[in-house]
Amino acid sequence: MKRGIRNLLLLPFLLLLLGSPVRAEPGKGEEQALFTEQVEASGADELPQHLPEETRQLLDKLGITGLEEGTQSESIAALQPDRLLDALLDIVGEQSGGPLRSAGVLLGIILIGALMDGMRQTLREPAASGIFESVCALAACAAVLMPVSAVIRTVCSAAESVSVFMTSYVPVYAGVLLTSGQAAAAASYHTVVLFAAEMMTLLVTQVVLPLMTVSLALGLVGSVSSGMRLETVGGMMSRAAVWLLGITTTLFVGLLSLQGLMGSAADSLSGRAIRFSLSSMVPVVGNALSEAFTTVRGCLGMLKTTLGGYGMLATALIVLPPLVQCALWCLCLSVCGAAAELFELKSLTALFRSALSVLKTLIGVLSACALFMIIATAVVTLTGHTTV
Repeated sequence: MKRGIRNLLLLPFLLLLLGSPVRAEPGKGEEQALFTEQVEASGADELPQHLPEETRQLLDKLGITGLEEGTQSESIAALQPDRLLDALLDIVGEQSGGPLRSAGVLLGIILIGALMDGMRQTLREPAASGIFESVCALAACAAVLMPVSAVIRTVCSAAESVSVFMTSYVPVYAGVLLTSGQAAAAASYHTVVLFAAEMMTLLVTQVVLPLMTVSLALGLVGSVSSGMRLETVGGMMSRAAVWLLGITTTLFVGLLSLQGLMGSAADSLSGRAIRFSLSSMVPVVGNALSEAFTTVRGCLGMLKTTLGGYGMLATALIVLPPLVQCALWCLCLSVCGAAAELFELKSLTALFRSALSVLKTLIGVLSACALFMIIATAVVTLTGHTTV
């Protein structure tokens, strides 16, 4: 009798639970709506606002306008090589004007210097050939100093843009990791990446790039005054900057990888414990709730992968224009250096080598800033697949 009364009292609650909108296998439209809701709740839809205008234009050319729609994950995965090649060629076309003009001026200076050096046999004063060579070296310094200084400022601006984007991106991505059940990975990613981003930006803007400016100045002065080997000191500064960035990047990436591998086991155990608790301890609808939890977590996994790919692609596109500019300058200065060495113009050869060393270091700076963000996000994303 008592059991019958108790069943009658529980009947309204059972009907309410059975009438609730819990479904084991929601449709694709519901998953799309859930994904869009998660994007808006995480703040990922506001990330494009923290990108430079040039980077947003590049993303638009690639067909990636934001993260509001679930199809963005498919658009990132469906990037065609021809679209990437077209974007790269556009960047090369935009950045090639300055290096080509300077290369033409420098080749003209080299030809004048070679002509003056060929006429030294007819001059009665041997010191005149040294004067002509110094004048040509000064003219080459004037043609190299201002453009390369502008490249250094561009690299500094790109490093700051990467830092601004990472400061906005890392909390959002860490929040998605935390919500998807990767608490340990979220804590390590948020702490290590933010600290490393601030530290690398400080190193680049306050230490490395000022050293590169000094190195460039010493190399140019040393090439003009043949009695002073100042370009050796400039080369030492460039090598020290490369070693500093390399050690810093390796240290933080290794720390993040170690913490990610250690935390993946704990995150996997917690996710399985939640599914087991829902399916076994909640009466009647436990299995449905467990499937709903799996669906929500699957959408969060898709958001995590999409957001990770978007962050890596955006970071690469931030540094791509200055990286292409540095590469074009390296190509032009290498050609000019080969021409100067062909005509045995030692001052001009030393000048081009000093400027080339600085530009190679700038390429290393951009690569370190971008690769740290890309590798750190890739490590967390890949280790997270084992926890789902």
